[in-house]
Amino acid sequence: MTCFRTDSREKLFVTFRSEEEIISFVEVCNRYDDAIDVRQDRFVADAKSVMGMLLVELNIPHEVIYECFDDDDNYAEFRNEIAGRFAITTD
Repeated sequence: MTCFRTDSREKLFVTFRSEEEIISFVEVCNRYDDAIDVRQDRFVADAKSVMGMLLVELNIPHEVIYECFDDDDNYAEFRNEIAGRFAITTD
């Protein structure tokens, strides 16, 4: 069974306070083989790209879009890891 992000999954938001936090977030995202993006309004950045992520605004919540395309859905593990290190909220 292939896993895709479903509408039933919570919306997860992360707020970055510094460029160092952004770089640390990118490092965490790169440990997962799933597709992870960060969106704020029309702006979407690949969460695994330092260059792209350094364009996000600080102190504004950004939606985290997590999609997996294989049988291994690591969303819960990913969510727990970032919850302990970054300012996250859910909707």
